[in-house]
Amino acid sequence: MQIEGFLGTRADIIVDTVMLASTLLPFMLIVAIGYAQKGKYDVHKWLQIVLFVVVNVLVIALEVDIRIGGLDEVIAKSPYYGSTELLSIFIIHLIFAVSSTLLWFWLIIVSTKRYPVHFTFAHKKYGKIVFVDIVLTMLTGWGLYAMVFAN
Repeated sequence: MQIEGFLGTRADIIVDTVMLASTLLPFMLIVAIGYAQKGKYDVHKWLQIVLFVVVNVLVIALEVDIRIGGLDEVIAKSPYYGSTELLSIFIIHLIFAVSSTLLWFWLIIVSTKRYPVHFTFAHKKYGKIVFVDIVLTMLTGWGLYAMVFAN
C-alpha cells in the first residue's frame, strides 16, 4: 500500500521524501564544507558520513518502492513512459548518481584513513567534483520526477 506523497503529484511519500532530501543535500554539504573551513574537521567528517548513509538508505528505500512497492504501475501512467526523452534523462541521471556515490564513498574512505592529517588540494578538488556531481544528480532527478509523476 502506497502512502500519498506531499508534493501534490502521483508520487508516493517515499519518492517525495527522496526528492526533498536530494534538494536539501547540496545545502547540507555546504554546511559541512563550512565546518571544514572553520577548522571543525570532526564535525565535517561526521556530517559527511551521516549524509552519505542517510542518502543511500533513502535510495535503497526508493529502489524497493519501485521494485516491490507497486510504484512501477504509477510510473507506467506517465505520458513519457517508454519515450526516448525519459530514457535519455534516466541514463544521464544514472551516470551522475553512480559516479557521485562511488566518488563520495571513495573520498570518505581515503579521507577517514588519513584523518586527522592535514588535507591537500586534492581533497578539496575531489570534494568539489563530488558536490557538482551531486547537484547534477539532483537536477536530473527532478527532471525525471517531473516527467514521471507531474505529467
